[in-house]
Amino acid sequence: MRRWMRPAALALALLAGAGTTGFTATPEHPAGSAPAPAATLDPDLAARIDELARAALTDGVTGAVVGISDPARGSYLQAYGTADTTGTPMTTDVHYRIASVTKTLTAQAVLRLVDQGRLSLDDRLDEYVPDIPHGDEITIRDLLGMRAGVYDFVADEDFLARYAADPLLPGWSPYDALEIIRAHAGEATPPGEATVYSNSEYVLLGLVLERVTGRSAQQVTTSVIEELGLPETSYPTTAALPEPFAHGYVNTDSELAPPDPGAEEPRDVTYSNPEVPFTAGAVVSTVPDMLRYAEQLATGAGLTPETARLRQEWTPLTSSGIRVQYGLGVLRLGDWVGHNGSVFGYSDVVSHLPEQGASVVVMVNAADGEAVPATDLWGGIVRLLYPDSLPTW
Repeated sequence: MRRWMRPAALALALLAGAGTTGFTATPEHPAGSAPAPAATLDPDLAARIDELARAALTDGVTGAVVGISDPARGSYLQAYGTADTTGTPMTTDVHYRIASVTKTLTAQAVLRLVDQGRLSLDDRLDEYVPDIPHGDEITIRDLLGMRAGVYDFVADEDFLARYAADPLLPGWSPYDALEIIRAHAGEATPPGEATVYSNSEYVLLGLVLERVTGRSAQQVTTSVIEELGLPETSYPTTAALPEPFAHGYVNTDSELAPPDPGAEEPRDVTYSNPEVPFTAGAVVSTVPDMLRYAEQLATGAGLTPETARLRQEWTPLTSSGIRVQYGLGVLRLGDWVGHNGSVFGYSDVVSHLPEQGASVVVMVNAADGEAVPATDLWGGIVRLLYPDSLPTW
């Protein structure tokens, strides 16, 4: 069953190594991102990261951006390749769709309402959104933790065909996702039985936000972004991205949306309707902003200590291989806390290693919403710098 945005492809891609090309780039300092360490990254390590990043420019990926902040090793911010197929150089300040990393901001908005006493983690879904299978049993906590058993609307074959044909999907609204959820009532499961990744649960949380606040989910998320001080992060209301931006392409090895036969370039899917991913994946940002946010997310910035603690009560997403767990809108991949994402055109990983106080953020400009190409590059960097940080079950 296909997944439009899913965490780390269940970490399987991390088990594969990345190639090398011998390319060496000049490091840049992150501007306005996480607090700058005292020194830049060791040149030899930087050169090896450059090799990994250049090797990632394949299967439709024309460019990548890597950001690292480590109080001991130093900082590194570098762009690779091009921002489009016409040869425009990739830069470190490009905007891109952060895909499922959006879920962390949606969860932040929900948990802020919990801290304010306007919402309870034990509230039932049907108090806010009616006629969802098991809605009288599903709690807000279940939705945040991917334990509600709600059918993932992006697995619907008719939806997938429509979205693959036209990512703009004119006229789409989150209520169309509800109709798909209801139509697949027989595929829902009771809440609390397992942790299963579902985009539907974060679309539902967006509607809960709107019901509780009387504001649009876009407005509520924007308020959270402003509270966190992320100036280049936004929730778009149109298909456009802020300048400068990287074009996004479908990876050429995609089975979900294969390129046209005989096409000389990967399919450009830069422009897509933000109402489709909604609060499960609509937000746009930059690597410097996400480098700052990685530490905020992992340390519970903006939340009370008790809520921050509850957010990181983990349940397993996998049972073998790299240890992957989910909290309340936050992913733990090995020892790394953060999230990743894949949406048409863009793939990224935003992560923080609490024990080292280090953050690593990676984006690449090709994805099909199922594969997470950024995971290979992220995994190569992490294995190089922090080889013991990806324990297995």
